[in-house]
Amino acid sequence: MTVQTDICIIGAGLSGLALAAALRAGGRAIMVLEARDRPGGRVLSPGGHDLGPSWVWPHNRRMLALLDRLGLSHFPQHTSGRLVFEDATGAINRDMDFATMAGALRVEGGLARVTDTLAAEVGDALSLSCPVQRVAPDRDGVTVTAAGDAIRANRVVLALPPRLAAGLGVPVPDVPTWMAGQAKLVATYPTPFWRDQGLNGDAISHRGPLAEIHDAAPSGAETGALFGFAHPGAARAPDFREAALAQLARLFGPAAATPVDVLIKDWSTDRATATPADRAPPADHPAYHPLAPTGRLFFAGTEIAPEDGGFLEGALAAAEAVYARLGAIPA
Repeated sequence: MTVQTDICIIGAGLSGLALAAALRAGGRAIMVLEARDRPGGRVLSPGGHDLGPSWVWPHNRRMLALLDRLGLSHFPQHTSGRLVFEDATGAINRDMDFATMAGALRVEGGLARVTDTLAAEVGDALSLSCPVQRVAPDRDGVTVTAAGDAIRANRVVLALPPRLAAGLGVPVPDVPTWMAGQAKLVATYPTPFWRDQGLNGDAISHRGPLAEIHDAAPSGAETGALFGFAHPGAARAPDFREAALAQLARLFGPAAATPVDVLIKDWSTDRATATPADRAPPADHPAYHPLAPTGRLFFAGTEIAPEDGGFLEGALAAAEAVYARLGAIPA
């Protein structure tokens, strides 16, 4: 079966959904294809706990404006108290008066409330569990092969990392996918007991398996949560969960060993996010640059943003740039 549309957007992450919502509000005929069985891409918030990006910053004007438009609330990252530092030998220092994410903001109920609300605006133009196999432009349009069907579009927007776009037969530069090689763990507790110890939930460890830990609960919350980023590759070890809980107990005390629940997401094994090349994360934040349209193909996604590449703000900047280009093209 062949389906016809004006604009086909591949990828229902923040960039693809923001672009799709804006185009649909403007009356354009669109389709959005998403390989996963949920919208959001790297935004994932089971139970309101962010397993993907967590923070919005006060200078992120696009994200703050979007939260206002969607009627979503934000709150400051908890920072009151001391940081815990663990060196490579296991020696622990709990007297560091420092908060690594001071000034950051978090979305009430998790960042997936943003992408879920945008997905609701896109409505029936969004198709989930619809992986794309091939993108083939020609003189008169673009044929997208997805889930056994052919979608014929006037223009296609690849709102996904360039390395995934390359797997669809699209010639693009090799650009590392930000945070694709990372894994994240969230442990929830009846109370944020570390705050009573004068700790702010921040920890830096050179021993692991978690490299960096933060408080994941609102400042006034009765329940508690800690989240940690794993050292690259650590989450693929069979004993990762047990080793991480043992580490939390070393850093924050015995109560940390018995959480109510543990959530783990290893993005490096998610084929809708990472390629094998992404399993070795870049040492530093890459210098991301926009990709100019190639004929009928347009590129969005945070790795090709005109500014703030790799971040939520960059995803919106990329969507904004493509929307401006498409808006100048008659339907």
